[in-house]
Amino acid sequence: MTRRVAITGVGFVSSLAPNGPSTWARMLEGDCGIGPLTHLKMPGEPAQMAAEVYLPADQKLDRRVTRAEFIALTSLREALQTTLGTQGLDPRRMGAFQGAGTSGLPSAETYVQARMAGQRPGAVDAIYQSPTTITDALGKELGATGPRSTVMTACSSSLIALGQAWERIAEGELDLAVAGGAETLCMTTYAGFSSLKAMDSSPCRPFSRDRAGLNLGEGSAQFILEPLDQAMARGAEIFAEVNGYGASLDAHHSTAPHPEGEGAARAISMAMACAGFNPDDVDFISAHGTATPANDGAETSAIKSALGDAANRVSVTSTKSQFGHTLGASGAVGAFAAVMALRTGWLSPTLRLEDPDPECDLDCTPLHARERRVRAALVNAFAFGGNNACLALKRWEGR
Repeated sequence: MTRRVAITGVGFVSSLAPNGPSTWARMLEGDCGIGPLTHLKMPGEPAQMAAEVYLPADQKLDRRVTRAEFIALTSLREALQTTLGTQGLDPRRMGAFQGAGTSGLPSAETYVQARMAGQRPGAVDAIYQSPTTITDALGKELGATGPRSTVMTACSSSLIALGQAWERIAEGELDLAVAGGAETLCMTTYAGFSSLKAMDSSPCRPFSRDRAGLNLGEGSAQFILEPLDQAMARGAEIFAEVNGYGASLDAHHSTAPHPEGEGAARAISMAMACAGFNPDDVDFISAHGTATPANDGAETSAIKSALGDAANRVSVTSTKSQFGHTLGASGAVGAFAAVMALRTGWLSPTLRLEDPDPECDLDCTPLHARERRVRAALVNAFAFGGNNACLALKRWEGR
């Protein structure tokens, strides 16, 4: 028998604030975490704009704790505060599911630079290049000895990680899981997107007529998932209910989405079918919304195809207008906006949407936050290679 699954913990370290509540307050105020590069130095690149996480100058990281691992652990610890910890739960029935993007690339870059400079960095430093290190660190922090999964499907990674965690709990295999993603900037990724001419030198403008590309960003969003009946019995705080997810592959192009969003539409339809949602049930979509010329129109087409006439009454937003594109963590960042919309009845805005593209003619919550009671929400994450994912969430009504 499939069990209902609740989100009982939320943690978010973002370019706006070091925790979820402060980040959400600033999101609703219309603040933007995108600005000039500071800690990442890329002087030869034309775009000098990103959404960086601020770490205090006196914050000394252990040489064996990477920047990404630090913010991931910080957001997990925040998430555990509302879920009442894991006391009394069998560690063998707890798991960790993470989306990985650049993962250990910053460590690899530091290692290679040291070798090229004639230094001999410790051989152990190379271990932290592995994309699994964050998943392992979170599993250890949680005390989980059950399954761990590190998903690498580019920008849909963390949303698929959330879907995997939901599946294992819903099918009765696990009693609790941490799921999400953490991402930090690195030279390789920054130079790569620059070479693709995919980056805007100004703060990005999703769904706008004059959109010119994305900004990269960093952050970590982590969620605690557990069976709904267990959460209620423990007295844990319930943020939202996870009802299902869908995933698909375009099989179209290595970087460009299918122009009509065919694969993305299938992922959305699969998520709704899995959750038992009708198109009219959906009030809000946390969009992928990268602000690239190809993505936003294709995503609009996908939403229309999957929802039909109901797409005209759905509210949409792009968190990338506030946090940039956090790559492997972007699905989890989008899920944060959806969970908080369900919980609070407020929608975060799509910033700088002053002149919408006629091809992007949905209600994309331009410029300002808006109050709206949200019963059900979808989260989209579409990645290079046509790796599409959609997560279906529902408002917790107390029963």
